[in-house]
Amino acid sequence: VGTSRGSAKKVLRPFFAMAAAEQACYTLLNINDDAETPNEMQLRQDLQKGDTSTRVTAVKKIIQMILNGEKMPGLLMPIIQYAMPTNDHLMKKLLLVFFEIVPKMQADGKLLHEMILVCDAYRRDLQHPNEYIRGSTLRFLCKLKEPELLEPLMPAIRQCLEHRHAYVRRNAVLAIYTIYKNFDYLISDAPELMQDFLEKEQDRSEER
Repeated sequence: VGTSRGSAKKVLRPFFAMAAAEQACYTLLNINDDAETPNEMQLRQDLQKGDTSTRVTAVKKIIQMILNGEKMPGLLMPIIQYAMPTNDHLMKKLLLVFFEIVPKMQADGKLLHEMILVCDAYRRDLQHPNEYIRGSTLRFLCKLKEPELLEPLMPAIRQCLEHRHAYVRRNAVLAIYTIYKNFDYLISDAPELMQDFLEKEQDRSEER
């Protein structure tokens, strides 16, 4: 006899509670506050013509400026064009921070058109052969508050539950938990999905 939706939720309530307890994740950036604040033109030049190290420094500075209240809308497209196409792990970490804090909506409340490109990039990262990139992307998705960005990524997130590495599967569970908590209509079958996952999971740490 199939498990009803209500009983599935009841069975998985403690599991989701444990997932919530693991969710907190912080990133510390080491930025020299004594350095002169660059202008937008300098940062654009660094992104367009700099090497990886120069681009990393530029993205760090942009993150600091956004955290200090600057909007920097003119740098969104250069970051997408010149910083995102990289396999450098430090840059990927910084971009996760950048896209967490950067404004993603227009004045009318609609998603910025540039975010479609960002969504495509993170779909590829969710299918990346490197398990760290997949896992860190899944953890980043836990922090997004825009369902328009999350909806196209749901099939890739589901697929990560079947990944061979426990790190990826664990973060897929966290992402599904968070998305279900905030936007349950995006993955309304999350309780049943998690119950099926636990029944098949061989890694004991995943069940904890």
